[in-house]
Amino acid sequence: MNNDEKKNLPSSTDTPTQHTEKMLLERLQKSSTPDEYFRWMLFVVGYYRGMDRLNAAKALLQRFVGTSENGEHKVHCFLALGQIATDEKDLEHAVKHFNAALALEPTTSKIKYVLLNNIGFCLNSLGRYPEGERHCRKALELDWSRASAYRNLGISLMGQSNPLGAAWALTESAKAEPTDERARGILKKLLGENPWLAIRCPWALDAFEAGVAATSVSESSM
Repeated sequence: MNNDEKKNLPSSTDTPTQHTEKMLLERLQKSSTPDEYFRWMLFVVGYYRGMDRLNAAKALLQRFVGTSENGEHKVHCFLALGQIATDEKDLEHAVKHFNAALALEPTTSKIKYVLLNNIGFCLNSLGRYPEGERHCRKALELDWSRASAYRNLGISLMGQSNPLGAAWALTESAKAEPTDERARGILKKLLGENPWLAIRCPWALDAFEAGVAATSVSESSM
């Protein structure tokens, strides 16, 4: 066993948690390239989030954003800061972080989709439904096959008293991900509050029932 390996062994006073943190921070400090440092920083941030040490995670991300010149790395940092703010129900700051990431013009449509959809979710939660709708639609322009932006669009339309449009969006969400109970739960509530939708939009009821059947099959196969 070499000296470096001995250093990584937990001391008699270290808890397993403390040893993990020490190991991750040592790997971070020993990074030889900016890319390697960034990867290890994300590991440390993930560790802190898992341990519910959000202030430590935020401090690390904010320090990196203030010193890094790599736009793509900063995009991911702002995304993580926005996710943490969302977890903390600090939705105004979450929107600012997600917008800061978008302003850096991320190169992948996947990241743009996530950012736009997350902003839509936050705006809906703040009761700013028209703005939420615009961001959800922008996300769907990038990827119309994923369920999440349809679900958030449905919430935006419900908030604007558009049950017919909401039924369509929630149906598309349920079709894209049949076992996702979130969209089906909202669709069930919408159908219950607007019984006429079952007659005018039988496809919404079909999607709901198909989702129930898909979930039952999934659970029975476990």
